[in-house]
Amino acid sequence: MSLRRLYLPPSVILGLILCLLLAACAGTPTPLAVDSSGADVPASQTTANPLAIYDPWSGFNRRMYRFNAWLDDAVLLPVVHGYRAVTPRSVRRGVGNFFSNIGEINTFANALLQLKPRATMTTFWRFVINTTVGIGGLFDPAGALGLPQYHEDFGQTLAVYGVKTGPYLVLPLFGPSTLRDSFGLATDKFALFTLDPLSLDGHKWARAAYLALSTINKRNNVSFRYYQTGSPFEYELVRLIYINFRALQVAQ
Repeated sequence: MSLRRLYLPPSVILGLILCLLLAACAGTPTPLAVDSSGADVPASQTTANPLAIYDPWSGFNRRMYRFNAWLDDAVLLPVVHGYRAVTPRSVRRGVGNFFSNIGEINTFANALLQLKPRATMTTFWRFVINTTVGIGGLFDPAGALGLPQYHEDFGQTLAVYGVKTGPYLVLPLFGPSTLRDSFGLATDKFALFTLDPLSLDGHKWARAAYLALSTINKRNNVSFRYYQTGSPFEYELVRLIYINFRALQVAQ
């Protein structure tokens, strides 16, 4: 199940809604979840004790979880099913490669901010190769050449510089997050919007199509389905998995 910060973007109800959108330094401590006092605790402790996760806004978060589940079932999944029905697998793969290549921009910037030379240079060359040889990122020749793909975001960058996780937070449409990661997500999206690598500024319909396709692509690539985990404590399970997943990303 892959975690919902990638998961429910705002772009299928607001222009088919709105947009959704590495290793850490060797000495970086493992900041991970937060306990009831707000202090970071190791991932191993959150795994052993889900109650160690700081969730003071549980009432709001649970309502947002139910809202996101409704939105997913009523809007996103029907659109994704239609997308799969009319789009060949090879085309869907190309669309996924394209958006993944755009995402290299944020990864490059955050790897640079985190002083990770290997991730920075690898991401730079992946973007150059896939944008040129890969025809705008529709193909992934860099992967075929053995260049691994890193995933860095501003939430991880903040963690590397000592910003605490903060309370757990379920974002409307975006899903599981934390206060730190929510700020990081907003920063990444604002930076990409400002940079505007596809020169979409002033082309409202092109931007709407881009956001809609980005949302559909992201949901298409997530296998998670609400209320199908078989657990009566799905909210707690998703919360636990998200917190520990982010913990591992930061600790790398």
